[in-house]
Amino acid sequence: MEFNKIAREESLSQKIEMQIRNAIRQNLFCPGDKLPGELELAQKFGVSRTAVREALRILSGRGLVNIQRGSGVYISEIDVASVVDPFYQLLEMKCGQVSQLHLIRVRKFIEPEIARLAATHCNDSDIDFLTINYAQMSDRAEKPEEMIDIDIQFHFRLAEATQNPIIPVIMQPIFQLLHKFIQATYKQSHAPDLALENHRKLMGCMRAHDPEAASQIMKTHMAQAEEHVLQYYKKHDIQITS
Repeated sequence: MEFNKIAREESLSQKIEMQIRNAIRQNLFCPGDKLPGELELAQKFGVSRTAVREALRILSGRGLVNIQRGSGVYISEIDVASVVDPFYQLLEMKCGQVSQLHLIRVRKFIEPEIARLAATHCNDSDIDFLTINYAQMSDRAEKPEEMIDIDIQFHFRLAEATQNPIIPVIMQPIFQLLHKFIQATYKQSHAPDLALENHRKLMGCMRAHDPEAASQIMKTHMAQAEEHVLQYYKKHDIQITS
């Protein structure tokens, strides 16, 4: 693997990081591979070891490499968590007191399309999972706090059932944040009953492979969820700007 020398006036560490990142993307380095040492990389790039060290720190921050002191720098195994966790942290920091409302309004325009795609592409395994999931929710109808995880699992399985691998990656941090904020609003009047009813209807749409009905039911489900959030804010005198 040959690296190009870096122009002095450019940001050395960022340019080094970019070249190594591109090499990883092109599978010139694979998960578990050990990168050349700092001195060797510095010689290849024609820069100082300090610039190389900073580039490696950037790569480590991106989750692309694992720096093992005394051993070396190794290419990381890229998984969903390496993408989801930073996104989750960003959303968590950006969300204010009305975070739940922001989340539900994002879900309002994403999840109906997810339901549409899931109804089109879901398979028997998806339907079996949703059936068991619904039964578990029904068993906990009197304990709303125990329904939350199961509820989120239902929606995440719909995301997976779209057969678009990007959708679960996008939705996972949203669902992680949802779990944090949903407990209070889930206790609003009739919220668990309405969730059960909508999940039952969605499950029927999956069995019938009816994308239009699935989309409409999800729109209703999200509108009801938004109303529960607004009821909670009104009850607790939480001000919203829109």
